[in-house]
Amino acid sequence: MHKAVTRTLASSLALVVAMGATAALAEWPDHPITMIVPYNPGGTTDILARQAADAIAAAVGQPVVVENRPGAGGVVGATQAAQTEGDGYTIFFGNNATQVIQPLINPAVTYDPLTDFVGIATVADAASFLAVNADLPIHTLAEFVTYLQAHDDATYGTAGVGSMGQFTTEMLMQAAGTHATHIPYQGSNNAMAAVMSGEIDFMADPVAATQSDSDRLRIIAALTAERHPNLPDIPTAREQGVDVAITGWFGVWAPDGTDAAQREAMAAPLRALVASDAYREQVLRMGLLPNFRDPSETDAAVADSLTTFGAIRDAAGISIE
Repeated sequence: MHKAVTRTLASSLALVVAMGATAALAEWPDHPITMIVPYNPGGTTDILARQAADAIAAAVGQPVVVENRPGAGGVVGATQAAQTEGDGYTIFFGNNATQVIQPLINPAVTYDPLTDFVGIATVADAASFLAVNADLPIHTLAEFVTYLQAHDDATYGTAGVGSMGQFTTEMLMQAAGTHATHIPYQGSNNAMAAVMSGEIDFMADPVAATQSDSDRLRIIAALTAERHPNLPDIPTAREQGVDVAITGWFGVWAPDGTDAAQREAMAAPLRALVASDAYREQVLRMGLLPNFRDPSETDAAVADSLTTFGAIRDAAGISIE
């Protein structure tokens, strides 16, 4: 009798919860949703955000208005989103920088990516490639490791201190047991130009793929779990004996407290978007990888990356203080 009563109470509770979620969705949304994008219009994050906004709007029957709120490497927009009520009417389009790197290295960050945000979905990953100056005697990852072991003055470039490129490179060198001196530049393109001119030796960055046909740059490894569809002849680091696979990602979050049913309702059209041929072709042309993660997987990706990147930060002493 006791077990029967318990089962009845559990069933009733589940029914009440389900009815509450249905009621919440029946009333939501009744006015436009705001999507905060923490960068200027026209960049990679903004382009992906507007695709995601259109997909969500078509599914929920209300406009999703993109508001660009740039500043402080994405921190301004992320902070504003984190401080907004989780009522389903504000969402945030961020990336590794806003959800992982800035919280780890920037003492001015006041939001906690684990407690102030909840995930909706990721829509793309950024794949990095290890590229060296073409004049160096390096054609494989094994030759790269040997070269660094023999040259204490080897240098690598990135888009700046605390950039994804620095974390990626330091993770690679930690796994390979090597070292090189970091030279920060104002942007990845400037770092790539420095590699091509011979000013520095190498870089690990998605931008390297844009110069895959150059005779001044040699790409020797994809730092991804699998070979990139755009550069299928470039073996991964794992294929060459170094256990490194790291990608950046782009996705949608909501302020903490946003209803789970609302998050799922916004994730569903993003799943369909990422699966569409037109979107996949566009994303690949941008040098990215289409990759959908659902709300729980998105939350897990943030938590896992905070642990992984935190260890890299500590070992390499990465800080912007």
